[in-house]
Amino acid sequence: MTLWQAALLGVLQGLTEFLPVSSSGHLALAQMLIPGFEQPGVVFDATLHAGTACAVVWYERRTIRDWFSSTSGRRLLALLMLGTLATVVVAFPLRHLAVAAFSLPVWVGIGLLVTGGVVAATKLLPGGTCGEKSTAWRHALAAGLAQGLAVFPGLSRSGVTIAASLGAGLDRGWAARFSFLLSVPVIAVVTAGQIVERQAEMMIAGNGFLLACLVGAVAAGVTGFFALQLVIATVSSRIFHRFAWYCIPLGLIVLVLAWGGR
Repeated sequence: MTLWQAALLGVLQGLTEFLPVSSSGHLALAQMLIPGFEQPGVVFDATLHAGTACAVVWYERRTIRDWFSSTSGRRLLALLMLGTLATVVVAFPLRHLAVAAFSLPVWVGIGLLVTGGVVAATKLLPGGTCGEKSTAWRHALAAGLAQGLAVFPGLSRSGVTIAASLGAGLDRGWAARFSFLLSVPVIAVVTAGQIVERQAEMMIAGNGFLLACLVGAVAAGVTGFFALQLVIATVSSRIFHRFAWYCIPLGLIVLVLAWGGR
């Protein structure tokens, strides 16, 4: 993997992490097209996700800072931890199946079709009136459980968590922001876990691989910062469901090519 390839994969991650089109599915497909692409576990993918998590933290930096100085803010931090725990309960038993699915285009295609269906359904979800200060445990659980299922490639994390949050009663703008904030703890845990688990393999891969991870993460973070603002705007303006008309055709194309042996 060259640094240019790492940067392009980072841009792809940044564009697709917050758009409801599955960044993991796009990364899996792109990596299949790079001759000889290899990584220890999913370390490279995890560092790209860490880059987009940094974009969320930077975008919400003032909000997060204020949370630590107020009772209502600390309650929201606790709700994010509750949502994260729900994610782990769902995702941890599925992790090995999910990693194996990254190399199987059929599962990527199926995931994209499911994502398309979920995102299309958001047109029917009016959302509620619960904003930042009225977020409750049921909202955190709904989003966290949905996020756990998005461990599979092709299944959009932002798509399913925003849909779950709208269905649980969060208002449209806050549903998107809550979804993005909820991704940060999980990404931090997964990235740290991959680095610890694959430390020996990373040493063998050498400094070139580590530099590629850094370049990819920076590209993902910069691109993701602008992409997340676009998604918040589309959810608030009720055109979020239109992303389904990208996911569904792409999923069908992937399935046709996979079943055709390509």
